[in-house]
Amino acid sequence: MVWPALEKLLFDAVATESPSLKQLLAHVLSGGKGLRPTLVRICAQFGPYDPAEVNRVAAAIELVHLASLIHDDILDGATVRRHRPALHSLYGPIPAVLTGDYLFATAFGLLAQSPRAVLNIVTATIRTMCEGEIEQRSVPALTEQAYLSHIGKKTASLISAACRCGGVLCHLKRSGQEGLARFGWYLGLAYQMVDDLLDLLGQSEELGKPCRQDLSQGIITLPILRFLELIPQSDWWREKISRGLTPEEMEEIIVTARSLDCCQYARERAREQINFAFSALESLPACPAREELAWLASQVLAKIEELDYSGPAQEGAEQKEVAGSEATV
Repeated sequence: MVWPALEKLLFDAVATESPSLKQLLAHVLSGGKGLRPTLVRICAQFGPYDPAEVNRVAAAIELVHLASLIHDDILDGATVRRHRPALHSLYGPIPAVLTGDYLFATAFGLLAQSPRAVLNIVTATIRTMCEGEIEQRSVPALTEQAYLSHIGKKTASLISAACRCGGVLCHLKRSGQEGLARFGWYLGLAYQMVDDLLDLLGQSEELGKPCRQDLSQGIITLPILRFLELIPQSDWWREKISRGLTPEEMEEIIVTARSLDCCQYARERAREQINFAFSALESLPACPAREELAWLASQVLAKIEELDYSGPAQEGAEQKEVAGSEATV
């Protein structure tokens, strides 16, 4: 979804004379969905806007996202990203961390040329993302409310910020900006719920990364949270998950979660968030941009419609045992 002008701006913005850094950046910038910059561009179409300014902000937000992925992969010990080795698994954690820092610095260089309101939105969002990461690593999601808070801060906040920034750049009224921000927030919640379901039930060769990473690292996502709410041995399973599961125990959880419709429950909760996103759009003027946002939101759910919610665990999902002391989110 990254368009040519944005792609050129991204590569120009991170340009460097260092051969080593060039190699690292080339690996990071290849591929990607471009959801967040696409949202900036669509949301800017609710009024008159400067295309160059929109591209600059869209690029900055994409760089923030890419930097956060690099750091997340290091914290999670993830070895694959977008069907390729994660940056740290190829070059080591220190070069990877510094590459993420380089992307953050580049993003702020772009934002420094943008309206102050945009800079304030993005910096506040990065603080929120860090806060969510720290909370999720120190306080497990013991309730659905806590889970929503964690994914809201870690994922939905940046998607919401991308939408709000688009509204700022087209000089939309405050009420319109808030409507776009609400749309992005609910879209982001659904997006993460879908990603969590794909991690649990999907196939690694299709996702471009190992599956069941969350459960193997002791991360309690919505379907597992629902599983723990319904079974009588909840405390025993929580302890097992926190200490690290064997492949057999992981399989038992997934089979039981399917039989109790826990995965169906998570799918319906994701659908509910998309409906909230649709409602947020109703406060915005009818125009092609609003229709495009509605279509984009509908596509989020399409990724989980073909999952098997009742059968045995699908083949191709990678499993690995992770000690509870090493569990990360």
